[in-house]
Amino acid sequence: MISYREATQTILDNVSVLPKVECSISDAVGYCLAQDVVSYRNSAMDGFAVCAAWLSECDGSSAVVLPYRDTLFAGDAEVAPFEEGVAVKVMTGAPVPNGYDAVVRFEDTTYDDRQVTFHQAIGNYTYIRSPGEDVEAGQKLFTAGDRLGPLDIGLVASIGLSEVIVYNRPSVLIATTGNELVPPGDVLPPGAVYNSNLYTIEAMVSPLSRSLQRLTGVGDSVEQLQTIMASEAEVIVISGGVSAGERDLVIEAAEAAGFESIFHKIRIKPGKPVYFARRGKQLLFGLPGNPLSTAVTCAIFVLPALKKMVGWKDYRLSPVPARLSPDSIRKTGRMLIWPGSFDSSDSEIMAEFSPKKSSAALSALLGSDGLIFQSIRDSAEPPTIKVVPWDQILSS
Repeated sequence: MISYREATQTILDNVSVLPKVECSISDAVGYCLAQDVVSYRNSAMDGFAVCAAWLSECDGSSAVVLPYRDTLFAGDAEVAPFEEGVAVKVMTGAPVPNGYDAVVRFEDTTYDDRQVTFHQAIGNYTYIRSPGEDVEAGQKLFTAGDRLGPLDIGLVASIGLSEVIVYNRPSVLIATTGNELVPPGDVLPPGAVYNSNLYTIEAMVSPLSRSLQRLTGVGDSVEQLQTIMASEAEVIVISGGVSAGERDLVIEAAEAAGFESIFHKIRIKPGKPVYFARRGKQLLFGLPGNPLSTAVTCAIFVLPALKKMVGWKDYRLSPVPARLSPDSIRKTGRMLIWPGSFDSSDSEIMAEFSPKKSSAALSALLGSDGLIFQSIRDSAEPPTIKVVPWDQILSS
């Protein structure tokens, strides 16, 4: 059994940032930028940046031939200095280097891999988009690693960018196991429970996923678990089937499907049976089936991993010191990570655990401000208390 710290570091050591992709600004809210966003003049067309004066002699019978260099793309920094008589190849949204005052569309030219022939004169500032009046040219608006919020998109649009370079998000498969699970809305037979875990995990991970697939009704059998293990999703999150009972078969099924087990069991409460494995670049999280355990372990292990994958700079949880009243401290041989409320009206944060003490009691989350971390109490010394608010854990 490993510690919370070891488990967190091991997971993050096995996580890589996903590749960069182009994203329409209409879809970019919440994505993490993989580029600086600077208010350069930029091209409104794929073409060649020139000085309009160079083409003043062009007409239907007279052409101008120029050498060209570079290819600038949307998101590039301005890397092409002005050079007299030399055109620059630019793509839509790419910065137009200082000194060039027009862009000629590809289709209005004839070109090979060394030179370009222009057939018509062109006016100054043709197909060049200038920064908005409220933003100076060359001003850096966002830095790679920043997350775009709803109020940022208009600013990006105001400098003429229709697309930005972002870190991709992962495809995620969520599966809940157990013959006793019944979908909400169905009649609840004796001995059955409603499948809350599916919806808890989905609500947490969907803001950080590119696509989301759900598998319900997965029974307690290796054969049915193989359906999960056959998935090509970049991240698989399974709830249930990772403890030590006769029907806890997730680990057996995962190893049979080629997953490498990284660890199983952490010295925390709730969430001791957490399982982590990988197959190539695929990650597999096996979370306990008790509803509160599922919520807590998804929050502290799955979400930081997803945040690192999508390029967040602040993907780690950052607990801050707090105090519990002495009679609130709970005896446990494991680190306790439990929902609770915080009061920071004085110079220090006072925390109070939710009164619910069962790892099946999802209602412990009601009215809570975040998670309270109580260190292992294995001596007469008082345990260390830290807290993390929900808005840090769940922000997306």
